[in-house]
Amino acid sequence: MSIFGARSSALLGLNAQSKALGNISDNIANASTLGYKRVDTTFRSLVLQSGQRHHAPGGVVAQPAFMNDVQGNLTQVANNTSAAIQGQGFFSVSRLAVPPSSSGPQPGASRTGAPRSGAATDNAPLYTRLGDFQLNRTRHLVNSSGYALNGWLVDPVTGVLQKDQVAPIQVNSLIDKPVATNTIDLSANLPATPKAGEKIPDSSIQIFDSQGNPRTVNFKWRQQADSSWRMVLDAPGSNTKPVDGTFSGNPATVTFGQNIPGQTAVAQVNVITIAGNNTNGQDNLRIGDTYSVKVDGTTYSLKVTSDNIGSIRTYSGLAGALANQINSASPAASVLATSSGQTIRVTARNPGTPFKLNTDVVSGTNTTNTIVTQTSTAATASAGEIDKFQFPQTQVEVGDSFTINVNGTPISYTVTAATYQSYSTVSDVVSQLAGKINQALGTTVTASSAGNILSIQANAVNTNVTSSATVTNSSASVNTMSSLPSVSSVAGVRQSRTVTLTGTPGDIGTQYTLSINGTAVTYSTTGEEMTMEDITAALANKINSNTSLPVTATAQGGVITVTAKTAASPTGAMAGTGVPVGQFTLVQSAVAGQTPAHIGLTFGKTPETIGTLTDISTALVGTGTAVSAAAHSAGSPAAISFTVDYGFGPQQITLNLGRYRKPGGLTQYAGKEINVTQLVQNGAPRGQFKDVVFGDHGTVMVNYDNGRSKMIAKVPIITFNNPNALHRETGGVFQEGEGAGKPNVNDPETNGAGAIVASSVEASNVDIASEFTKMIVTQRGYSANAKVLTASDEMLQEVLGLKR
Repeated sequence: MSIFGARSSALLGLNAQSKALGNISDNIANASTLGYKRVDTTFRSLVLQSGQRHHAPGGVVAQPAFMNDVQGNLTQVANNTSAAIQGQGFFSVSRLAVPPSSSGPQPGASRTGAPRSGAATDNAPLYTRLGDFQLNRTRHLVNSSGYALNGWLVDPVTGVLQKDQVAPIQVNSLIDKPVATNTIDLSANLPATPKAGEKIPDSSIQIFDSQGNPRTVNFKWRQQADSSWRMVLDAPGSNTKPVDGTFSGNPATVTFGQNIPGQTAVAQVNVITIAGNNTNGQDNLRIGDTYSVKVDGTTYSLKVTSDNIGSIRTYSGLAGALANQINSASPAASVLATSSGQTIRVTARNPGTPFKLNTDVVSGTNTTNTIVTQTSTAATASAGEIDKFQFPQTQVEVGDSFTINVNGTPISYTVTAATYQSYSTVSDVVSQLAGKINQALGTTVTASSAGNILSIQANAVNTNVTSSATVTNSSASVNTMSSLPSVSSVAGVRQSRTVTLTGTPGDIGTQYTLSINGTAVTYSTTGEEMTMEDITAALANKINSNTSLPVTATAQGGVITVTAKTAASPTGAMAGTGVPVGQFTLVQSAVAGQTPAHIGLTFGKTPETIGTLTDISTALVGTGTAVSAAAHSAGSPAAISFTVDYGFGPQQITLNLGRYRKPGGLTQYAGKEINVTQLVQNGAPRGQFKDVVFGDHGTVMVNYDNGRSKMIAKVPIITFNNPNALHRETGGVFQEGEGAGKPNVNDPETNGAGAIVASSVEASNVDIASEFTKMIVTQRGYSANAKVLTASDEMLQEVLGLKR
């Protein structure tokens, strides 16, 4: 009877609609699950018997329809190791084995008990869209379900990406080995008109040797002519030098101007005497002392500081420095000063013109140092006795002498002006005393310093130390300056003559000599002079420093004016010279010096090349290693290669200065100062692991604290011909199914594979509104099938009632 077929079909309908509701329920429950793919329901009718004359009710069967190929929304997250797929495909993942110490179920285990962390197992390959990966304790990238991300790994030896297999990605490269510098890029503008008399400051860059040690390369600049420069590359600590040696220098000449004969005149002379105490062999110069000479209302003063005391050192040095202060004043002083011992001889620049002179000394603050004995630490069976001394003050004075007597041997350190700049505090003194004790008595005791505390410990266990300390402080008395006139001013006219020097300031050892009444005065250049005016000023100072000469000298604009100290006298002659008193004779000579090894740089002058680099010459690098390519055509690289060796073998470095005849790189345009816009190198020190991130196109990058990054793997996208036929596993993973086809391993964004979006996750592809609509339809279908059962039951009751 069809009534029984109706009942069978209704029952199948109820079962199908209940399965559909189950799928809807699962979708709604996982609406917030990352990477979840919804399950729809398809209905398939069953036909038992059907024809033109007869149809037997068959019913319906519900089957799941998996929506694995439907994209979910992507959400950006703060985690750099999260990733999502935009488009088709899956991540390849692996289960991880449980460590031996683990017990109990794992949060991310599969239905077969697959664990969450540890080493990868040999289970069947798994696939997922859940990309909230993080590093676990074994440094695998695992998602919140505990599955490890697979990828193509980079061979740690060859650096080649191994695309023949995928394996779990694990961060093993925790240390980034150092990279030796082999390239330096320099962009700078050298000033076309540098400030007169000011040296172009050196440029420097830190590079790295093959061991990762920081090294320094210095660039020293000097303008030779309006479009020609010298560049010296200096690599301190290297066994080989980029430039080294010297060459024959440029010609040098001395020429005389008109001689103006003199008439008898006497210049006023005052002698200034500097006096003070001497303690422990040191003149008691004190930081803060200010020595002033006032000439005709203009004060010339010199303050003793920690920066200049090392060059002054003594009262004699102070006299010479103060004399130079007077002589180098601008505008020029009305007097010339020379020093001899602790006296300064101040002479009127114009004989016959008197001057007024006063002196003054303002004393700095004096510090009286002490040493306080601290409680000793007694000797034990495991260590020797420790004696400690505290030096309470912080400042020391020149002449202070500190003595530590250790086991009968006195060890002393005296503060000197020569060492004050390097060792100007009590902590420095304590450190120096510790070093001297260790040097003298290192076999029996060990001394160490910690700030203002000196510790002395016996080297042998159960051994005592006998020690004491004393201080001899420099005198606290105030130094003095006194001035007495030694020669009164007498009007007159003095002989004078101009001397002009020519040459190249950059040359070293160029000698300019003036023989004055048979006494030769010579100045030899150091290579640090910027202009010929610097050289003439230095030679004039040398003339003035020789007080036995009958002349004084002034320099201005590269010209020296030599003037007799006294006016000419009509009678008498200087002993041994035959030259009348008040007059002098000059004889000149010059000797060419040496040009330091350097690299020549030439800049263009034509409208097409103005300011751009047109030539690099390494012909004068001497025994240095710097070389440049022979081709200097427009647009070719302007580069210099040089070799350094810091004890780990030769290291070749290329210095890139831009391109010939092209703007950029090294140029020479208008300006007063050098302007460095880029000075970079490609080396790096040893690095420690910092973090791991996804890079472009699925690369997995490890970042190190030295600023470098390294690719350790690349994540492929796995696609299937029918991804909806994959078998589902707990934790949002899929297994291969017969209907899905074989997995296709692709680079991201190739062969239909999706793109990997870093710092993002894919949300569920469930649409709540759609699921509620389907739930209403399912509920109505279920109710309708139930109504069929009710109707068929009533009809059967009618049939059974026919018997009555």
